[in-house]
Amino acid sequence: MLRIVDELAGPGPLRVCAHVPADGDAGTGLRVLLTADVLARVVELRGRAVLLGWTGPAYSAAATGLRPADAEGDPEAIAEGLGGRPAVHLTSGTYAGATTACLRIGEAALPPLDDLDPLAVRVLLLGHPYEEPVAATADEIDEAARTLSRWRRAVAHWAAHPSKPIPADLKATARAALDSRLDTAAVLRLLEDLETASEVPEGAKFETFSHLDRVLGLELVREVGTV
Repeated sequence: MLRIVDELAGPGPLRVCAHVPADGDAGTGLRVLLTADVLARVVELRGRAVLLGWTGPAYSAAATGLRPADAEGDPEAIAEGLGGRPAVHLTSGTYAGATTACLRIGEAALPPLDDLDPLAVRVLLLGHPYEEPVAATADEIDEAARTLSRWRRAVAHWAAHPSKPIPADLKATARAALDSRLDTAAVLRLLEDLETASEVPEGAKFETFSHLDRVLGLELVREVGTV
């Protein structure tokens, strides 16, 4: 099992390549890129730069909160564009050229993406371990959208309270989950519990949600200043 801190620490930028399925499987392709995006965010929070390339069909990065690729094309073009061969590969199939690590991403069966809130799709996919298959309905994605809306309103409300430090136990739990296996599902469960935790001050809830959103990429602070 990949441990980010143990296996990806080192000097210079970390080069990552996401292999988008070439067969037009949009849900799985999006999930491969989403996992690469989360990996990059976690590594960069630990102080190491990340360069990202991807092969296969192009996606709209902005709509789904994905970071744009630094290089696209075949493996040789990506190695040239990134200034070196990627050390980490993400794929829904197999890739024999990985030199350090290869993450196998589970398939994702989704309704047509054009009809969905892209960040609701993002939160739904983040709610499952990246290696497990996901089959989501439009109703489940609508429920994810309602959760996002509720959280954004709550974060906007908490922002009006005095700031408090992130509770040390919550920060340690989230970091361990992300460092060990990119366990965004565990981080989302932590936020669900924190939302209604009466013993945690509102200012600490705000700081925790906004800090973890640097990895989740759900725009949870979008409504701050509007309520």
